[in-house]
Amino acid sequence: MVMEKRTLQLKPKSVSGTAEAGNGLPPWPVLVVDDDPDVITITRLNLRHFVFGGRALAIVAASSAEQARELLSQSPGFALALIDVVMESDDAGLQLVEYIRHTLNDNRIRLVIRTGQPGMAPERYVIDRYDIDDYKEKSELSAQKLYTTVRSALKSYRDLTTIDMARQGLEAILGAAPRMYLHPLDSFEEFYSGVFTQILGLCHLGAQSSVRIANGFLALFQKDEIVIKAKVGEARLDKTRPPVQENLTPTETVIPLRIRDEVIGMLYLEHVQPLDPLAVHLLRIFTGQVCVALQSLRVQLELRQAHASAIQMLSEAAEAKDANTGEHIHRIVRLTRRLSLALGLDAETAESYAQASQLHDIGKIGVPDRILNKPGPLDAEEFVNMTAHARIGGMIIKDEKNFRIAREIAMYHHEKWDGTGYPERLRGEEIPLAARIVSVADVFDALVNCRPYKRPWSVDEAVTEIRRLSGSSFDPQVVAAFCRIHAEGGFSDLSQ
Repeated sequence: MVMEKRTLQLKPKSVSGTAEAGNGLPPWPVLVVDDDPDVITITRLNLRHFVFGGRALAIVAASSAEQARELLSQSPGFALALIDVVMESDDAGLQLVEYIRHTLNDNRIRLVIRTGQPGMAPERYVIDRYDIDDYKEKSELSAQKLYTTVRSALKSYRDLTTIDMARQGLEAILGAAPRMYLHPLDSFEEFYSGVFTQILGLCHLGAQSSVRIANGFLALFQKDEIVIKAKVGEARLDKTRPPVQENLTPTETVIPLRIRDEVIGMLYLEHVQPLDPLAVHLLRIFTGQVCVALQSLRVQLELRQAHASAIQMLSEAAEAKDANTGEHIHRIVRLTRRLSLALGLDAETAESYAQASQLHDIGKIGVPDRILNKPGPLDAEEFVNMTAHARIGGMIIKDEKNFRIAREIAMYHHEKWDGTGYPERLRGEEIPLAARIVSVADVFDALVNCRPYKRPWSVDEAVTEIRRLSGSSFDPQVVAAFCRIHAEGGFSDLSQ
């Protein structure tokens, strides 16, 4: 597969934003708490042109510790708080610090104490006893020192946020991994949709990284086409340009999906603002996990298909032995599936029972043709030979993990609920459930279809007989499910 042949329409390049406010990045939210309105005004003036990491400041002011509490409870997520000490009480600012750290449990916000009365709150006492990040006397806080203090605090906040984003991202990746590897093989579309949801979640980690994904998709390469498996928005496809990094704008991201050296697909995202480098790194880690999971699912699917092929070949061998077997097998598969679902089994289990039911009479390979095709009743010796097909089936299908259900069905579908069946006279729930289901399906199909030794019965006659044998030959719960299917008209396609 050649990557260069897979192309994508990329929107026209926009002019890259410089590291200054106005590039679409949200401002840093800063809380200034001081009962002196002049201090608040001066702070705003001194920081009016402040930019760090391409983001300006959004200053919110509170004139008391109580007002600050209300703001913090209503709008969490402040990056920095500049807090006066003496306000409505001599230690109002320090009590606010305690409220932030211990009541709100916010350990990420950077807290800087500013005081005009250092004698009321000595520096060493405050630093030793309160979880703050800096202590400044207002008399020493020139415009330059205010700039340095705010910049240092925001850098610390950004670094803590990055670490927390990494932690959340790795937790998300580890949490998603088991669901990917254990995903049902018959719902791949749900797999891709779930993966894409996780990818979008990684782009939204943390208050600092509220990145909006405008358009995007997860796609696989199949032949010469890009097949979208999950998407958001309306990202457009084209055949004219390859999705290579140099053709992308700062608000586009393409990550290839690789299995070994093969590029099997791609993740394409259009975002309102550039992704944080950490987010891109996490996305690459996660898409790597996705590719490993896809390879695992591929192998499982190939094994399932190989298993189904083996069952099909064995059932065809039985069909070649008995002219009546072919259509009979197909009907048993359909009825076994319906009975399993009617009993409340999940779709995957119902399908495994249905596929395994194809081998219920594989043991007839070992029964002489003269007995199989005899037009009349079997004598005692012939009957013994016929019943041997159950044990022969169990011998043909070894007790191997992937064929366990098929072996149980082949061995025990002639056992009876009351213990009078063969080959081992199992009773009740000693008989495997799959065999109990196929037992009802097998007898019903034999009754309503022509055999060398009998005429076909009507469906109503056969249903009456199945109901009569409930509790003796058949599991009553299986018979109850069988009768529900009949009441809903579910046997119209199962008789000739």
